[in-house]
Amino acid sequence: MTSGTQHILSVMVVALNEERHLPGLKAALDHLRLPEGWSLETILVDGGSRDGTVAAARAAGFDECQIHPGASIPVCRNHALRAARGSALAFLDGDCVPDRDWLENAAPWLLKPAPVLLGYPVRPPDNGNWIHRSWHAHWHHKNPAAQGGDPAPVTAGAFRLITTRNLLFNRALLAAVPAFDETLTTGEDTDFAFRAAQAGCEVVALPALRVTHLGEPSTLVQYYRQQLWHANRKAYATILKSSGGKSGANAIFFSLAFLAGLLLAAAGLALALALLNPWLLLLLAPLAVVTVVPAALIADRANSPVLFLRLCVLYFLYGLARAVDLVGLAPRKKSWKS
Repeated sequence: MTSGTQHILSVMVVALNEERHLPGLKAALDHLRLPEGWSLETILVDGGSRDGTVAAARAAGFDECQIHPGASIPVCRNHALRAARGSALAFLDGDCVPDRDWLENAAPWLLKPAPVLLGYPVRPPDNGNWIHRSWHAHWHHKNPAAQGGDPAPVTAGAFRLITTRNLLFNRALLAAVPAFDETLTTGEDTDFAFRAAQAGCEVVALPALRVTHLGEPSTLVQYYRQQLWHANRKAYATILKSSGGKSGANAIFFSLAFLAGLLLAAAGLALALALLNPWLLLLLAPLAVVTVVPAALIADRANSPVLFLRLCVLYFLYGLARAVDLVGLAPRKKSWKS
């Protein structure tokens, strides 16, 4: 803590096999423009990497490095929370790079006495491919209040735009949401933001919080594995129980609708072949509708016909991964990066 410092931002990174990216993240944190009276502490919690993640973090100058082999992501996040000293706290992924004004834009919100949670969808790298750009368009346009180039803060449904790739909050928030749910294997960040919103905390999606994510899937196979990894029936059940389906349930309803459409399509195809009746192929229509309608909606908001075709592919794989998880066909999922 340097002379004159009044506020510490504890930047926490939960990592697994991120040796390649951690030096870039730490360099970006070292070059942040710090508002007067602010300093940083950096904490890495490793879940059992098989590469040189911890050594890279220590060499880069992280203030604290913890190793918890085999610990789940929410368990690692709670270890980080217990280690943090700051009056303000943040989570970034190991393969993320914040812009230099990241803390400058967050600081006025973090100084509020009442609980505040901030974040915004991460951006793809400049050299990203069509998968990166299309999935970013999904995130950027899925909340109507956040579309376009408007830099204004988004409060309506803001928790849907926030993940631990780019998440900041003041310590007052922990009185309302004290920890991540350790019974979840994934989706703990969505659950954390959702519980903050349900508790009446100020949850804000702030476009000025610009973070570039370098580790998005580059192939359709990687993308499918990522979506399968993120799928979590328990998190879905928690959200439905808490909100009655009135808030935060879009992904849940899409997944259920896709599963129903998939079952109808399989039945229609089997019956059409068995009975030699092509009319039964109409049972494939619900699956097409479930995939096409949201793709058309997002492409219209983005004013991009090409995006429509690309999102049809991504939404189909998204739905397939979530359907596989819903019916319990992937009981022992591994991280898509493993």
